[in-house]
Amino acid sequence: MPRFVFALLLVAVSVFGSKAAGAETVTAARKTERFDLRADRTGLEYRIFLVHPAEPPPPGGYPVIYLLDGNATAPMMEKTIAQHPPQPYGSAVVVGIGYPIDEPFDILRRYRDLTPPTPPELIPPSRDGTSVIETGGRDDFLAFLETQAIPAVESRLPIDRRRRTLFGHSLGGLFSLYALYTRGDLFQTYVAADPAIWWSGQAILKEQGAFLDRTAREGVPSGTALLIETSGKLVERALPPADAERLKRLRSGQTGREVAAALSAVPGLRLAFHQFPEESHGSMLPLAVADGLRFAFGQNPD
Repeated sequence: MPRFVFALLLVAVSVFGSKAAGAETVTAARKTERFDLRADRTGLEYRIFLVHPAEPPPPGGYPVIYLLDGNATAPMMEKTIAQHPPQPYGSAVVVGIGYPIDEPFDILRRYRDLTPPTPPELIPPSRDGTSVIETGGRDDFLAFLETQAIPAVESRLPIDRRRRTLFGHSLGGLFSLYALYTRGDLFQTYVAADPAIWWSGQAILKEQGAFLDRTAREGVPSGTALLIETSGKLVERALPPADAERLKRLRSGQTGREVAAALSAVPGLRLAFHQFPEESHGSMLPLAVADGLRFAFGQNPD
């Protein structure tokens, strides 16, 4: 098992408890509720990790942070909150949108949920070399978030609907940008950690172009904020030479840095960009989660 994945498992067990611990655990007086939802449009199951703050809600309701790949990222954010004084981060409702598995990531499900329909020639080789990668479910997943996940959270806790944050890493970062470009009113704060801009021949740049045209005329909803972060070190997968060369070609093109530069002209957008020069795509994840928490409370990364 890769060291990074093993570390994630240790964090998940220490913060959220093992499966045998039941549906609810208590960590530093913040209650973690775990429940499953079946998506109306697809019939697919999702696991929701909902962390209840220990303190009473602020006058306008709790700020809320939705994290994609929630099996892995929600425990990371809870660890960050536990390392800081309760205020202001202790008022955050943390919502991990994950899958009904015991592992940190469901690789094949996330390919489907976080991507546009992708031509076969633009789909990278699977990690095991045999799995079939399905794509094109991002609109179904966005509908699930809007019509089921968010209402389920807001039926359980008083939420400040003006302080919703969406965090995603890699394909999740790509999805965060897509949500901003197409449904910028659904969340106020978006975090795209090492977004996979390269996916499907950089198809996201078409939505970006339409977003830039629209916002040049209309701006963005008041309070909209975006944090883009990138890694600095490339760790290549062990693949046969032909697959490695193909993957290298697919991953070429613009990165989060170029996207941030293009979006700097958007009127009214609070934009921040940060790079981790000494971190890889995987090792930056817990650091980006911590930055996402701070950014949701108005603080840019150092």
